[in-house]
Amino acid sequence: MLLLFRLSFFLILATFTTRGYCQKYEADAVQYKKLADSLGKAKSHRMAASAYVMEAKFRRMDAFKRQANVDAAYHYVQANLVDSGMIYMENAVRKYGYRSNGWIDSDPAMAGLKNHRSYAALQKFILEKKKNEEDPENAALITSDIELFWKVYDRYKLDTANAENRFLTEYFEKGTVALQEYFRIKMPNIGGIKGFVQNMRTMPAYYKSIRENTLKTQFLKDSIQIVFRKLKSWYPPSTFPNTTFVIGGWSSGGTVTEEYGALVGTDMQSSDENTVLTELNPWQKGNQIPFKEMNHVVAHELIHVQQTQMEADTTLLSYVLGEGMADFLGELISGKTANHRLHVWAKGREKAIWSDFKKEIYLDRYSNWIANSSQETPDHPADLGYWVGYQICKAYFDQSKDKKQAVFDMLNIKDYKKFYAESKVEEMITAIK
Repeated sequence: MLLLFRLSFFLILATFTTRGYCQKYEADAVQYKKLADSLGKAKSHRMAASAYVMEAKFRRMDAFKRQANVDAAYHYVQANLVDSGMIYMENAVRKYGYRSNGWIDSDPAMAGLKNHRSYAALQKFILEKKKNEEDPENAALITSDIELFWKVYDRYKLDTANAENRFLTEYFEKGTVALQEYFRIKMPNIGGIKGFVQNMRTMPAYYKSIRENTLKTQFLKDSIQIVFRKLKSWYPPSTFPNTTFVIGGWSSGGTVTEEYGALVGTDMQSSDENTVLTELNPWQKGNQIPFKEMNHVVAHELIHVQQTQMEADTTLLSYVLGEGMADFLGELISGKTANHRLHVWAKGREKAIWSDFKKEIYLDRYSNWIANSSQETPDHPADLGYWVGYQICKAYFDQSKDKKQAVFDMLNIKDYKKFYAESKVEEMITAIK
């Protein structure tokens, strides 16, 4: 049986693998991942796990190695090879920083791993790492990727040949693992490294004009620490992982991960009165944020870090509450919402926006309201779901007698319909003249 398994695996692999690793960045790793994903969908779990192990071997960035090890562990457990699954989960956690023990505890498919003799020690290891994050004074602001970017950028400007390889090997590979995770989950939004380099080429004046401000990010710690302390006073269970600032090629203003905390695309929030905006498209012009307001973006992402207790849901209502809550509570602790432009545009249009929103409120239609930059026009901004969610949370907060309890309720929503009804937001919208 073992010989048959090996022969079957390598026969399948022959149809996927492209030799000549150096001809294309991580070509072997990419092909192994494609094979593994395909085998996983076919429920060939043992073979999928082996393919993910090979993907991890060929990956050059730790963030990708971490995910490949997690995927291998998952499929080994599904194949009832729990000892093997634990080996690769140990790799993911102890070697590459995986932290999502909550997934293992809650997913019935991972029961085998949860019951493994080594799991208690692994869980203890994760929880000890997380314990340090309960104190806002322990949170680090990591800016080394910004400094690294400009070093690579200067070399790129002197020699623009092989730009994609240069930024991959000299910036992303040598940057923090948080930067690598940003690359893994956000770069597909702009076409990967090709889109990243294209931004370098089409926005030279913009990048030159924000450089000085991006390098000042390292001096924001004191003002951001104040924001962290305010959140702790409002929501005692809050945690404060590190915040890493990167140059992300306009792929995302910010995101959060359980492993690396908040990841902030500094190139989108470093403008001032001298910034050259002529090279930006309409959506980019609307979403670039002044450097002096960076703490509002950090506050927004910090709220997302706290949302792990909210019930999973696929309705538009749940998505707008997730983002709008980050705006509202971010404003509560920093003094201003990260999406102020939406509030300016919505003035006088509130009832029309609400009418459109209610048509899709319980459908899986977040793509019409969040992260829909392709739908932006000069007369209608994208991302109005942020404004909608903000209004619901504000209405709930305003009519609550116990404001601190209201904050807790938001961050622990279990029933979105109930929360919406109790907010009485529709009364507030109706009363607008």
